[in-house]
Amino acid sequence: MNKSVNARSDSLEGRTFILGREGHIYISDPAVSKEHAELRVIDGRVHLRDLNSTNGIYLVKDDKPVRFKEGYVEPDQTVAIGTERHTVRGLLEIIGVFTD
Repeated sequence: MNKSVNARSDSLEGRTFILGREGHIYISDPAVSKEHAELRVIDGRVHLRDLNSTNGIYLVKDDKPVRFKEGYVEPDQTVAIGTERHTVRGLLEIIGVFTD
């Protein structure tokens, strides 16, 4: 089931948000690159892409991390970035975007 993202502003569609130690979505972890990954809302869906970070990004499936480079993700998907785990929903809430 694909869930769409509701934005508080139409201006979020197509915008890119950088995750990292110097990104829009700040993650304070030495294992996270300055610009580690990006989230983009495209047609109401969330696209996640690794920005060639040193330690990569992982989707957590059945409590096991699976390396992930790029693609659409669901709002409730857990993502491992550095030593931290976040849901996509939680990352979006940091920048003022919420999901259904």
